[in-house]
Amino acid sequence: MARTNVPVTSLAPPKATLTTSLTGTNNDLLYTAIRRGQWGNAVNVTYVDPGGTTATLSCTVEGFKIVVSLGRAASAINSTAAQVDAIISANADATQLVSVDNASANDGTGIVTALSQTFLAGGSLQSTPPTQVNSDTTNGHYFTGNDGLTTLEVFNNNAASKYVRVLFGRGAGMALLSATPYYQETIPNGATRILGPFDPGTFEQNNARDIYFDPEVATDLKFRVYKTPSLGS
Repeated sequence: MARTNVPVTSLAPPKATLTTSLTGTNNDLLYTAIRRGQWGNAVNVTYVDPGGTTATLSCTVEGFKIVVSLGRAASAINSTAAQVDAIISANADATQLVSVDNASANDGTGIVTALSQTFLAGGSLQSTPPTQVNSDTTNGHYFTGNDGLTTLEVFNNNAASKYVRVLFGRGAGMALLSATPYYQETIPNGATRILGPFDPGTFEQNNARDIYFDPEVATDLKFRVYKTPSLGS
């Protein structure tokens, strides 16, 4: 018997990001807003080619605008993505706006090119609820990774009140409904109840920090699981 998994969905608003797409290889960076939500969409990044024969790599910040003046030697840009990362990460004002990492499949060794003012995007205060998982009285359910910040949403579409049981502690096993000990919550017809958050020391079933829970009735109980981490994380 394998319990039915209910995926855990994060309710933390997404952070704005920017992945550069410069000509060349190993020269793209991923910028991620420090704060969640729409705030990060105002942050923007520019790489300026100062021209001339030689120039020193530098970074300035004005409001939400990060400007990197690229280094030059022998009349050519010589700043690598790793150096751009380092100069931004060393700027106290810039680090209040973004964190910087190599873009996927990039190692930072490539020479960057000029980049016109480009805004981070994707920051939002909204999250899309996942599809509800129908109750499975044959196998029961679980979600994984309980850390004390996770809640279980239960909706009852049955004509009568029905219950769901959340099993306590380790050693409760895989048995359904009759397994003890457990915490039981009755859900009225047509109602939605939020159960949790669950203390890991009381409820987790194994080293993966799984939570086991069993419905009284098939199909008519529906589940979602949410995690609500800190907005600064």
